[in-house]
Amino acid sequence: MGDSLTGRTVSAAKWTYLSTFITAGLQVVVTAVLARLVAPEAFGLIAMSTLVLRFGQYFAQMGVGQAIVQRAELSDDHASAGFWSSVVIGGIFTAVAWALAPLAAKAFGSAELVPVLRWMSLTFVISGTSTTSFALLRRGMRFKAIALTDVAAYVLGYGAALGLALSGAGVWALVFAGLGQATVSSLLYNVLARPILVPVARWQPYRELLGFGTTVSFISFLEFLNSNLDTMVVGRVAGPAQLGYYTRALSLTGLPMQYMSTSLSRVLLPSFSRIQEDRARVGRAYISLITVFAGIGLPVAFGMSGASTEIVAVLLGSQWTASVPVMRIVAVASVAAMLSHFGGILLEATARLREKFTLRVIQLAVFVALLLALSRYGLIGYALAFAISESGQLLAQSFVLCRVMSIRPLGLIRAYVPGLVGGGAAAVVLYGESVLGEWLASPSGVTLVIQIVSGAVILATVALSVRNGQLYRVVRERTTMPTHGWALRLVRWSDRVAGFREVIG
Repeated sequence: MGDSLTGRTVSAAKWTYLSTFITAGLQVVVTAVLARLVAPEAFGLIAMSTLVLRFGQYFAQMGVGQAIVQRAELSDDHASAGFWSSVVIGGIFTAVAWALAPLAAKAFGSAELVPVLRWMSLTFVISGTSTTSFALLRRGMRFKAIALTDVAAYVLGYGAALGLALSGAGVWALVFAGLGQATVSSLLYNVLARPILVPVARWQPYRELLGFGTTVSFISFLEFLNSNLDTMVVGRVAGPAQLGYYTRALSLTGLPMQYMSTSLSRVLLPSFSRIQEDRARVGRAYISLITVFAGIGLPVAFGMSGASTEIVAVLLGSQWTASVPVMRIVAVASVAAMLSHFGGILLEATARLREKFTLRVIQLAVFVALLLALSRYGLIGYALAFAISESGQLLAQSFVLCRVMSIRPLGLIRAYVPGLVGGGAAAVVLYGESVLGEWLASPSGVTLVIQIVSGAVILATVALSVRNGQLYRVVRERTTMPTHGWALRLVRWSDRVAGFREVIG
């Protein structure tokens, strides 16, 4: 069963990553076209509505989907209770958003926001009709079906939006793009999963799902605050220009980590949940996960920190120089946030919600204190507060995981070794190349290309050599390696390197 689950997890991850990259590519094209067909004011209205609805999204489904995925045993009554509770809760949040739309419009000073927000709030009830179906597909590890559905829904929803934009629909092209995407997703998920639609009269399945799910929702909201509190404070205290510098640095460092982790996160909860009673096996899986993602994420993040001058100059331009020192610091926070996110999934999959909730409450309190103490240092102070908060969360979470999951602390420390070695080397080498490039007056683009090549060489060297190729061996064990062409030659060469290292020492 172990090999079967590992294989299904790897296959699921491949499909989720493929779906993410396809959708991201489509988003670039669609956004470029819509930006030429729809006025900026329309995008502003959508941004305002999204911000308002985002607060409700954390509670609009009450964690029912996560509860269905996490349960060790799921009955038909649970599936039925999940479907109807999600529909009712989604309808309630739609009604609340509909009623409060005028207040939101007054807060933003835009009367045009009212109809836009009201129509967009329908996504609560539409998504509620597919919450259980999506969860059942995740529970069954049917990620190929999920990936194809997500791509199809985006193509159909935003394909219709392009047609509406061409006809001059303006903001309504964007509104109905989101509604269309949600509707198509809901229909396809329900066709694929075929949830139980007969209402269940007993209260127990509702209580079991909502008891777990409500706690998950509160934790998600705490995570939202921990991720956005610094942005709120900077915007409030420092003003829009400083906020622009700050958020661009966050975006540049956070995007690679987001692409690395988001797709896999959808797979990890059902995968860990299936083996939640076998703590030793869960612990081994977590160690392997950290070995890979710390081994890759730390060199990438620390390398971006070292190359921040060139990254900002090439991607944003010389007017964004103030983002450079912020980027050097928040790169650390971005990789710490990614790694602690994986630990949070493990705690959720094993129903350790009390520990997860406690960790997030403590992090929020520490974050607030750090923001108050370091605000005198401006953007650098806010960035330091964010980095210390996320790094502290990762350390505290690692301590808790070692205690509750019987993970050996030394084994977890060893899992971080390739990443720490690669990260340190990447930071020093790429920063040195940055200084050398400035001294030689080399164009930023040329220096950045050199830094990218250097970073790739460092990552490959660390993967194949540190602790006898620990990172490479874990990746090879956990994935199906190709057996032809350049990949086979790389495997054979790396095996020879490992054998040579054993001979000499």
